[in-house]
Amino acid sequence: MRSLEIGSVNTDPEMAELEEAILNEVNKLGIGAMGMGGTKTALAVHIESNPCHIASLPVSVNVQCHSSRHTHITL
Repeated sequence: MRSLEIGSVNTDPEMAELEEAILNEVNKLGIGAMGMGGTKTALAVHIESNPCHIASLPVSVNVQCHSSRHTHITL
């Protein structure tokens, strides 16, 4: 399995196009950093593709901790 450098573009044109499409759609959600709203929800999307058996479709998703996505205000 190869490792991608942060900020690099996938060498497979189809995967590079999919990465860009996903990034654009995620940032359209308006969730923003730490769920506080804004224009940037994700900084990058990287897809790594490897052959595997049809019964073992691995998926990895990295999200922030629940506690860092909430805020409290005391008046």
